[in-house]
Amino acid sequence: MSLLRTMGIRMPDRSPTHFDVFLSYHWRDHAQVEALARRLREQGLQVFLDRWYLTPGQSWLEALESNLAHCRAVAVCLGPGDMGPWQQREQYLALQRQVTAEKQGQTFPVIPVLLPGAEPPLGFLSQQTWVDLRTRPDDPVLLAILNKAVQGEPPGSDVQVAVQETRSTICPYRGLLYFREEDAPFFFGRAKDITQLAQKINQHKLVAVVGASGSGKSSIVRAGLVPALRQSREQVWEVITIMPTDRPVRALASGLLPFLEPDMAETKRLQEINNMADAMLPEDSKRPPIKLRDVVERILDKQPGTDRLLLIVDQWEELYTLCQDVRARRTFMDQVLEATETGQLHVVLTLRGDFFGRAITAYRPLSDRVQEAQVLIGPMTREELRLAIKEPAKLVGLTFETGLVDLLLEQAGDEPGHLPLLEFVLRQLWEQRRGSLMHHEAYRGMGQLEGAIAQKAQALYQKASPENQRRIQHIFLRLVRPGEGEADTRRRATFAELGEGLQPLVKMLADERLLVTSQLTGSAEETVEVSHEALIRQWGQLKEWVDGDR
Repeated sequence: MSLLRTMGIRMPDRSPTHFDVFLSYHWRDHAQVEALARRLREQGLQVFLDRWYLTPGQSWLEALESNLAHCRAVAVCLGPGDMGPWQQREQYLALQRQVTAEKQGQTFPVIPVLLPGAEPPLGFLSQQTWVDLRTRPDDPVLLAILNKAVQGEPPGSDVQVAVQETRSTICPYRGLLYFREEDAPFFFGRAKDITQLAQKINQHKLVAVVGASGSGKSSIVRAGLVPALRQSREQVWEVITIMPTDRPVRALASGLLPFLEPDMAETKRLQEINNMADAMLPEDSKRPPIKLRDVVERILDKQPGTDRLLLIVDQWEELYTLCQDVRARRTFMDQVLEATETGQLHVVLTLRGDFFGRAITAYRPLSDRVQEAQVLIGPMTREELRLAIKEPAKLVGLTFETGLVDLLLEQAGDEPGHLPLLEFVLRQLWEQRRGSLMHHEAYRGMGQLEGAIAQKAQALYQKASPENQRRIQHIFLRLVRPGEGEADTRRRATFAELGEGLQPLVKMLADERLLVTSQLTGSAEETVEVSHEALIRQWGQLKEWVDGDR
């Protein structure tokens, strides 16, 4: 039973299948969420946690949707990193149900719960109740606020103060990080590109999004295209996002397996990912390889009512910069090309413009497919940039000192590489705001558009001890791939590759938005990368290190 078909039902007052709250979460946060579930249960709430009630062999999708339909509220638990694909689905269903309930004069609370280390999704800022457990996960006052919200009690002064305090800590700009699907309400200025891309994906099974580094390709796909497809009344889409890494076939298996076997234990899943990747790369012709198109069919069979599967391959250029195994690269491309000839799979790849020539000349079958199925991402117009600057601020009650927006627009010009610098500066302005005002003094002090990111990186480097300066140089050199006739690019590394004892320093650099840490789907290892290639271009000290290491 799909919740999409049960939006109009009235919830029963109490029945064996009724729960007070449905906990939606990413699998990596299960330990914290299970502890939260136990505390809520101790307070007398009936809590639905999938690990407690779902068993292997059940249809997880139908069971989750059915139980969500019979809960009084949904708590969306947000930890470090992006929301998972199952959590995205649960969030959309919950928000749809909330809208339906409001139209019927009822309430259906959707409550963001921030876990330690959370990067709050901007799209939840419209919710009336937030529970911020980032620094006090066991605080009885905060747990009481969550309990009240679940019960549907009107927010009192204590809740209003807590929500306002939480909102004041959330920046409406992403800095050097891409906009995520959950940040879509704060993503402005790319409406034409999103419309064009949505049209292309309805006309073609494989579409290439091509643009300069820093043009916003990842954000357009993740925060623009995906929400647009999810809101379609004609099809129901499921979305899988991967990056090729140095082992693209394994990356593909990592993205697919959670949908193929959603109830598989994480330890077993790691092993099965390797098995699946090997089966897609047969050692000999006696064993027919697993085909991507067959896997897609099985995934959709497990999700009744889902019409289409969108595979996003972000940073396609990693096939050339990171993957040294020509056979694996060719197999990955062949699997994608074959699976998108017919069937219900659509693929969107993002590709840096300076790698486009290499992509289409290196493999003719790929070239033939993307010649007419590409969306070129150019610089934003002045008015589009104005929207991207002012509209997010307006949503959270921020203002700019007179003339500051025009100065930002003048210095940004129409250079695509200036877009990440602009987002970085806007975040810095937010951090140095006076009350709700973002002002000229802070902008001048940070070195304005061209100097802000380099100034911040250099200041952090100079404040470090001599030993930590050597470590910072080592870290960044491991995270930059020197170009050979091409621009220098980012490379991803695990903590093990960086060496022992660097985790605290990496965390500090990540907290300052110079690095990004993440955990790739299906991998137990945490990875590190430079937050954006704009840092490689702008920070003179880093360029000196890279040039000296060529």
